[in-house]
Amino acid sequence: MPTAFPDGAGAPGSAAQLDLQTFRDYGHSCYVFGKGLESRFHPRGALDQQPQVTAESRCQLVSWLIPVHRQLGLSFESLCLAVNTLDRFLATTPVAADCFQLLGVTALLIACKQVEVHPPRVKQLLTLCCGAFSRQQLCNLECIVLHRLQFRLGAPTIGFFLDHFTQARLASSQGDPDEAVAARGLARALAQLSLADYAFNRFAPSLLAACCLGLADHILGHRTPLDLEGTDHPEAALRDCLDRLRLLVSLNGDTLARVLSPPLSPTGPRPDG
Repeated sequence: MPTAFPDGAGAPGSAAQLDLQTFRDYGHSCYVFGKGLESRFHPRGALDQQPQVTAESRCQLVSWLIPVHRQLGLSFESLCLAVNTLDRFLATTPVAADCFQLLGVTALLIACKQVEVHPPRVKQLLTLCCGAFSRQQLCNLECIVLHRLQFRLGAPTIGFFLDHFTQARLASSQGDPDEAVAARGLARALAQLSLADYAFNRFAPSLLAACCLGLADHILGHRTPLDLEGTDHPEAALRDCLDRLRLLVSLNGDTLARVLSPPLSPTGPRPDG
């Protein structure tokens, strides 16, 4: 579904109202469809069979992809799809440590081809890897990933569910538009922290999205927060996820500040294997 406002917008206009009407007509059906697919695209235990890729190296790679996707002007959904593609491939195929960064940019390219009007060029992505890989290597790995995943790429991501819950608030007569937009912005930053932390891999995207919005409302002191009881998740699961998110934020305050600020450059040290 389209988002109600472009990123950074603060007031509803005619386009936003049109999107909300579309949401009222189709939003629930899209949510039910995505929720039904969620378990099929959720790669729990992605590192269980990986002899060289660790939770730490995965954290380094995803933490590198976050500023990369922002510097390239890519959508949050592209990042979410890239991480999902990365984890689903890791669940099927052992990956050598010296190829792990190549897998990351390959997953990003595959995601961008689904979402972006103008996906980044292969040359751009290879430049980010400091010339460590060739165009042919990236193209070959892209084919391998697509075949391993059987071309099943349309995963319902945390980005999808964040947008759904935000739209539901905006469509509600009791929702505060400014609070909804602000909560979504902070929730995306919280979600990025959780994407990099392998411990959150066990939580379904819809659960993480609800909890990121709930914690964002709490941090921002909103008067009309998201009703977590209406997000189709048991109270115990919501409490567990929220507690872990609070701990993640307390341990990564500096990282969260960097995520919320504009990145300087996507280049930098390569993620180690």
